[in-house]
Amino acid sequence: KEDYKFNEKELFFLDNLYEELIFVIESIKEQNEYNSLNNSLYEEEIIIDKSTEDLSIIFKGYIDKIMLDDDKKLASIIDYKTGGANINLNNIIYGLDMQLPVYIYLTKNKFPHIRIIGFYLQKILNGEISIDNKHTYFELKKDKLKLLGYTSMYEEDIQKFDKSYNDSKVIKGMRTTSKGLSSKKIYDDSLVDDIYNLVNNKIENAISSIMSASFEINPKKVGMDNIGCKYCMYKDICFMKDNDIINLKEYKNMDFFKEKQQG
Repeated sequence: KEDYKFNEKELFFLDNLYEELIFVIESIKEQNEYNSLNNSLYEEEIIIDKSTEDLSIIFKGYIDKIMLDDDKKLASIIDYKTGGANINLNNIIYGLDMQLPVYIYLTKNKFPHIRIIGFYLQKILNGEISIDNKHTYFELKKDKLKLLGYTSMYEEDIQKFDKSYNDSKVIKGMRTTSKGLSSKKIYDDSLVDDIYNLVNNKIENAISSIMSASFEINPKKVGMDNIGCKYCMYKDICFMKDNDIINLKEYKNMDFFKEKQQG
């Protein structure tokens, strides 16, 4: 309301938030100096028609940022986070932690011939910073703003997105050694194709389940983590029993794609 008056605590919070956002914006501008992808789409709405003969169905998503080259042959995908930034993709085989894979799916549908240089999360509000003796406070804050995610193995492509990739000022953990790229989260084009196909299958399965009114109570547990119930708003009134929980195999390094190739 226009006549609302902030108290001192609220004003202090707003002032700190304002200063933090200014720092984030300036830091992202510095990161963009290493980038030659000159075209960006923000909050891009992408709609995919999944209609059947009997029913009109659309799949729709919004991507925070897609960065493109002039010819729209290369792209990087970035999603901003104000909370936790979990980049683990080992549960996507179960249809879990699907945000970035869905963004790949949406982007490849809008630009079918695009090569994706990388897909990332960027945590923009990081709270308190632990100080060390090797870096300044502002160096540590900028390090927290580096992109978390997966990067293409093709250095010619990486250089167009991050000219500093040899010791990256942009991508967390990205550097080169005498043996080449040292980041653990490097992929070739086949991974993007595998993720695209997996997402498409999950969407098709979800549509089929909805159409057949299949809403079984079967929360998923991976290792010791009951993922299915973790964020559920209705767990206090749910009829779920312990024997309804499905224990899933815990994967590392997206090994399920390798198993598929070997099988």
